[in-house]
Amino acid sequence: MNKNEIKKLIGSHPLGKWLMTQRENFNNWRYYQKREPFLDSLRQLIGNNTSIISSNCFAGRIMQDLKMEYNSPTLGLWMMPDDFAEFCSDLKHYLNCDIQIVGHSKNELGEYKMTHPPKHPYPVGWIDGKLEVHFLHYHTAEEAISKWKRRAARVNYDNLLLIGSEQNGCTEEDVKAFDIIPYPRKLYFCSKPYPYKSVVYIKEFAKLGRVGDPYKQGHIFYRYLVKWLKENP
Repeated sequence: MNKNEIKKLIGSHPLGKWLMTQRENFNNWRYYQKREPFLDSLRQLIGNNTSIISSNCFAGRIMQDLKMEYNSPTLGLWMMPDDFAEFCSDLKHYLNCDIQIVGHSKNELGEYKMTHPPKHPYPVGWIDGKLEVHFLHYHTAEEAISKWKRRAARVNYDNLLLIGSEQNGCTEEDVKAFDIIPYPRKLYFCSKPYPYKSVVYIKEFAKLGRVGDPYKQGHIFYRYLVKWLKENP
């Protein structure tokens, strides 16, 4: 029995479900307390009309903490590193493309994550028939597509902040492909000191071989993000 199966078993009992909810609420409070010292700086450095485009849930983490309008569709989801680089390279085009909901992933890692979700089954879609989006925090295809379209229509192309994260099988080639995208405000959180201008090397994740969880370890990302924003106004 794996970890998710154990959680499901505990959650099937009313008392177990209540205990799990209390534990989750406590952890969310604890994670927030670690992020809170960076919020004033982030408010000063990220304008309310900034559209944050991220390869994972980090855009949503920032916008929730700063109480920003959701003017980016990349909230509560993640993309494969190569797809994210391609997505950012022609943002206007892909944000105006239809999304086709599919029942499988085009690669092994995506298929595994899709069939072993941490909390509940979630929809997966392909943008323009090729770029895969895992709507991790959405329950239905209708919800995922509706919110994607609504938030995509609000994107401020004059004030973008692109953020990639070295996760989900990310390679140096993926980072390099992102680095050459002609947007001035872009960064890529990495556990390795790759020699590219957009790379933000996070030494705390060096032994991990990838960067950590943007929710549970958001305070680490915030510390480096504040520093980068100050150096790249």
